[in-house]
Amino acid sequence: MPSDQEILAMDNVPPRTAAKYLGTGALSVYYALQQGVAPYGYAVLNPGGKYSYQISPGLLVAYKRGTLKIQLPERIAE
Repeated sequence: MPSDQEILAMDNVPPRTAAKYLGTGALSVYYALQQGVAPYGYAVLNPGGKYSYQISPGLLVAYKRGTLKIQLPERIAE
């Protein structure tokens, strides 16, 4: 498993490395990024149908440590 320092030394964490770091399956990380529910990164669907992934090292470490603060937008009245 990668250490916090190894993760923080990266510019962009590959999804498989993030999965090992979090102790979860790679598909869970891929799907969470694609669905926009991973607070530590995102996925972009390219015109060719292939995804590109961006995972922030700092946000990933904070997520694992439980120190990532997430502020949800207020619900808009209908």
